[in-house]
Amino acid sequence: MPNPAADEARMMSDAELAESINEAYREMFNLQFQRGTRQLQNPMALRAARRQIARLRTILRERQLAEAAGAPLAPLTGPAAADAEEPEMDAGEVVEEAPVDAEPALAEAAVDGAEAPGDAAEPRNDEGQA
Repeated sequence: MPNPAADEARMMSDAELAESINEAYREMFNLQFQRGTRQLQNPMALRAARRQIARLRTILRERQLAEAAGAPLAPLTGPAAADAEEPEMDAGEVVEEAPVDAEPALAEAAVDGAEAPGDAAEPRNDEGQA
């Protein structure tokens, strides 16, 4: 599910992203100060500020890791760029999967004439329970 706040942050340049992170930290400081002086009107604003900081720092870290790997991530250019991340398939393209034998042990046991695992009778007590 796309996150509009994250998409907006991904469209920022590195300098804009760093400035947004600093601004988010200043906002967090102000909210904590308001909480300490009992002037905070909306306690959920603290949660939103923490999440915004985490969101921005995550995007910055994604870029740092991509650069270290040798494939730097460029900022997104717009909403169309978010759609480009998903690989597209042709309408006529069919993905075939190899058949998988779900129970190979049972098939081998039936061929050999031996009992398959789980077919053995379990000892029962007087009440008929295993």
